[in-house]
Amino acid sequence: MKMIENSFEHSGEDRPFVLSIAGLDPSAGAGLLSDVKCFEQHRVYGFGVCTALTQQSDDEFLHLQWLDAKEIIDQLQPLCSKFPVKAAKIGLIKDLDTLLSVLRYLRIKHPAIKIVLDPILKASAGFTFHNHTDDPERLIKALKSLNLITPNYDELLQYSRMRDIEVFCRRYASFTPILLKGGHHPELKGTDQLFVRNGHHEIPPGVSNVHQKHGSGCVLSAAITANLALGHDLLNSCRKAKVYTEHFLNSNTSLLGYHSRAFGGHYPHQI
Repeated sequence: MKMIENSFEHSGEDRPFVLSIAGLDPSAGAGLLSDVKCFEQHRVYGFGVCTALTQQSDDEFLHLQWLDAKEIIDQLQPLCSKFPVKAAKIGLIKDLDTLLSVLRYLRIKHPAIKIVLDPILKASAGFTFHNHTDDPERLIKALKSLNLITPNYDELLQYSRMRDIEVFCRRYASFTPILLKGGHHPELKGTDQLFVRNGHHEIPPGVSNVHQKHGSGCVLSAAITANLALGHDLLNSCRKAKVYTEHFLNSNTSLLGYHSRAFGGHYPHQI
């Protein structure tokens, strides 16, 4: 075991350790498997902790089996006890109680960890998972433990309870930054909007057309997480992740995209 530990310390390439806490998608288009592929291309070392077992393909969602908070934390324990985890991306998770328990554990083990939540309320194939909006007080408590939340337009409609989305984002960004993804936006199609305390940044698309992909939201949030672990600030992490995701979307014309380092194999350091 000592030899393995030393190999990390003296490998010549210090890769930050990053967590994906997400569902297992057998198609590898979303969730754990997709996140780890994305992490590898960003030259961070990705761990995977499962929150749900799913039965799905790239265009069909059939069934899932939730893991509870204890089962998730049991997976986290040996990793967080041994490795200095820099960042974590949380995807599919059962409910607010489970989310709060996981966040509490992460903050105790690694107080400075960067945590990104991709709030998956509904699968692209139409399967509804849960509703994180049923208790505003607990939602705010969860937001205060996060470094970023990455909802799309439809998810924000649920969070805001159909109220003015921009007003909602500006208010709730006082608890944690919000990246409103532009893929479903009726007016600013393709433009991501980062709401931070007392600020707002637009991140326009870099390409005019993209091929839709299963799991594109997972890729974006995982890429942001990786860039945060690499030391980039939040705005630049979001910008870099958008470029990476656009390359992923246009990697082929199918629903399952290919992960690859763009720009001569040195994507994270050259944009």
